[in-house]
Amino acid sequence: MYNLITMNLNNHHMNIGIALRGVRAKLIKNFRVNWSLLLFNMSNAAAINRVKVERLKNAYKGKRIFIVCNGPSLIAADLDKIDRSGDYSFASNKIDKIFSQTAWRPTFYCISDETFQFSLLETMQKIPAKVKFFRTVSYMTTRRAGGNCVYINMNGDRALLNHPRFAEDCSKELYGIATVTYVMLQIAVHMGFREIYIIGCDNSYGKEVKKDGTIVDNGTASYFAGSDEKNRATVAATWEMNVAYDFARRYADEHGIKIFNATRGGYLEAFERMDFDLLFDSKNQDIK
Repeated sequence: MYNLITMNLNNHHMNIGIALRGVRAKLIKNFRVNWSLLLFNMSNAAAINRVKVERLKNAYKGKRIFIVCNGPSLIAADLDKIDRSGDYSFASNKIDKIFSQTAWRPTFYCISDETFQFSLLETMQKIPAKVKFFRTVSYMTTRRAGGNCVYINMNGDRALLNHPRFAEDCSKELYGIATVTYVMLQIAVHMGFREIYIIGCDNSYGKEVKKDGTIVDNGTASYFAGSDEKNRATVAATWEMNVAYDFARRYADEHGIKIFNATRGGYLEAFERMDFDLLFDSKNQDIK
């Protein structure tokens, strides 16, 4: 009887501890968001940012760009080709983990993940991108990222999974559905790119959560060689990502935007496949 009571008390204390940690995490998140918005709107940052976003609208009209994802198919040799060709490129999150393997550096950089936007400051500071895009709600941290930072209002409502939207003009807000790749696609379109090639998007993870909540361990790599080992524990909802990719394809088709999947292998089938190597001639020059 005593053991049973003790066990119940221990379970009760454990549940309280979990609940308190959840409350603490929510309070910290709310503080960061509210403080970021206050700092952003009370300073001249908001006015300066509006001008930056407006100037980026169609600034690269008629150009092509590579959206560089962090999947296991991403290799330094392909990035070297992009570097030598002088093409524009867009990368995200912990892309710096591949810098030791290549001279390539992204033209544009983005973080939209709620966790990464507060935890990857050192990484943000390493990225020598021409423009770095962050969510406005991360301003308290990302204002120290260095370089030319642009802030966007992101609508990440879960209802978008049933009613997806795509923002061609990011001056008001853009839409977050499951993956930073979707955010980068919208920003690229805002900047005028109408020929977009996605690489390194395997659309498969070591662990995936299905629509019914079931978690499947695929036992495969989730990110490129040399990336952070901690990321191997990531559980991703690829079915949600497919909602985003399918809608991006639909929007692109309706608006004369060409989005191609130039990933080596993988499971991304929403976009027409393109052989990455055929995008460059023997001298690795653009063959547009």
